[in-house]
Amino acid sequence: MRKIIVSLVLIALFAGLAAPAIVFGEEGVRECCKVRRKISFGADYGGECAAKTIAAPDATAAAVCGSDTACISESWGMFCIVSAVYYVTDWIFYLMMILVVILFIVAGAIYLTSGGNADSMKRAKGIMIYAIVGLVVALVAKLVPSVVKLIVAM
Repeated sequence: MRKIIVSLVLIALFAGLAAPAIVFGEEGVRECCKVRRKISFGADYGGECAAKTIAAPDATAAAVCGSDTACISESWGMFCIVSAVYYVTDWIFYLMMILVVILFIVAGAIYLTSGGNADSMKRAKGIMIYAIVGLVVALVAKLVPSVVKLIVAM
């Protein structure tokens, strides 16, 4: 019985991951992407793309993506990669900051209710250390787009 349940879960997981690829694979690859924030590589490396525009290699590809405002550039792929990295790392930063605040609140509550118990105080200290590590991870997530931008623009 356990093998059947594990098999069904794996099949459902595979179907959930494969279905979007199959559906979106039918329409082909679009040569464009939405740039969510202003990205600048300098004049030598592709110029600049304004926020909330479509990055595309030409006006025809931008029209396929359904936008009047487009950033037409030969290096449109760099804009797409950096935009995606910014989007992902922003979400990681926001979620980590929420988690850090929650951990500090929990650690503070445990510390205040410990009543001098050494085990509870040690537990609260451990949670605060995890919160500080989470804060460092969140700050590193904000540095990742700059590093990717530096590597992509080389």
